[in-house]
Amino acid sequence: MSLVLSPFNSTIVRSIRILSTRARLQVGALVAPERALADAVRLFLTPPRRAMRERDRAFLAGGEGFVVRGTEGRLAAWQFGPREAPAVILSHGWGGRGAQFRAFIPALLGAGFQAVAFDHAGHGLSEGRQSSLVDFGRGIGAVADALAARGIPVAGVVGHSLGAAAIAPFLRATGLAARSVLVAPPSSLVGYSAWFARKLGLGEGLRGKLQAAVERRYGVRWEELELPRAVASLAVPALVIHDEGDADVPLAAGLAVARAWPGARFVRTAGLGHNAILRDSGVVQDTVDFLRDAVVFTPPPARDEWSAFPGPAPLL
Repeated sequence: MSLVLSPFNSTIVRSIRILSTRARLQVGALVAPERALADAVRLFLTPPRRAMRERDRAFLAGGEGFVVRGTEGRLAAWQFGPREAPAVILSHGWGGRGAQFRAFIPALLGAGFQAVAFDHAGHGLSEGRQSSLVDFGRGIGAVADALAARGIPVAGVVGHSLGAAAIAPFLRATGLAARSVLVAPPSSLVGYSAWFARKLGLGEGLRGKLQAAVERRYGVRWEELELPRAVASLAVPALVIHDEGDADVPLAAGLAVARAWPGARFVRTAGLGHNAILRDSGVVQDTVDFLRDAVVFTPPPARDEWSAFPGPAPLL
């Protein structure tokens, strides 16, 4: 008899896997600490990979596919719109895929841009089994380089979740003055690793060793990737959009990024959560308006203070 995986059953299966992994790592930390550390690093750097859905394939077929050389192999990318138009690069989050930006692409084309979606390393149709914030930043850079080789200027970058956090290292590495929209950005890699360690029942000692191992692998200290610090010296216009009910990345993270980024603007949404925010027409319109510099958005509120004008004000 086959097992039908309803959403409830799928949750049970995931819970069993987490408990099994948690027990294995906890025992391993005692009897084989080096192997437990290697397992923890592998888990930390391995994104969930979902099968491509037919609606995603159909949507991407409407663009021109091309391949970019990334740090972990070839990255699958798609270009939508006229070649002569300035480009907006779309950077998905951890476990995501380029096709998640399907709601943005018609609006970007209508505003006179071309849109470039791609799958980060270890995601979607791109090569690689592991990935990281560093790979994400380099992936955006690889796409920008490919566009530059075609003579296409990059006018903007839109990122979601970890793909939003990757915009900062990309801008710092390239010096590109591309208007940036960060949707639901996390603010702390150290904070995420602490959550990861708690989820698997790992102590701070093993978490610290995990951090050191990943830092050695990429040659980048995590303190350089903490977003409030990473964005503090950027002179690029930025808009942060975050939902107050985001259960995956709290609103406080987006606020911390917006407050640290000089001159950044902030939009708070409600009722969208972490993923549906990418399908909201208002979020899409705010993104396009900001990239066109057609609307004046409010700055982030000071701590414990919300603006009396939560929405943008049209330019007069």
